[in-house]
Amino acid sequence: MKRSLFMSLVVAALACALALPLYAAPAKKAPDADITFKAPEGMKMTKSLVKFPHKKHAEVKCADCHHKKDAKGNEYGKCDAKGCHDNLTAKQGKDSYYAAFHGNGPKSCVGCHKAKKDSKPNAPTACDKCHPKA
Repeated sequence: MKRSLFMSLVVAALACALALPLYAAPAKKAPDADITFKAPEGMKMTKSLVKFPHKKHAEVKCADCHHKKDAKGNEYGKCDAKGCHDNLTAKQGKDSYYAAFHGNGPKSCVGCHKAKKDSKPNAPTACDKCHPKA
């Protein structure tokens, strides 16, 4: 009994020791510059381009929006990367480029802004707030 308890504690301690570097890794910093979202090649834009203020979203964890590594091994790839949101015609679905930004899920811009409307009342949810008329 004592031996199995001791071995369990040793295994748990080893697991914690091996996992510690994962939590001690320095946090990624959001880029300071704004990003202008442009339609991927082959997709027609029907509204004006969106300027995304990356710095304003610095308190949001990168993984709250980004969720895959790209083929080159970069931590976060482009949304329209092959195998991610590369369906340029669908308005819904996991692979829809449009839904990645306009869906109601927590990883989309609109979905996140709607969910935070109480705590961040100025979070834009209307079309013309992100796509201003030129």
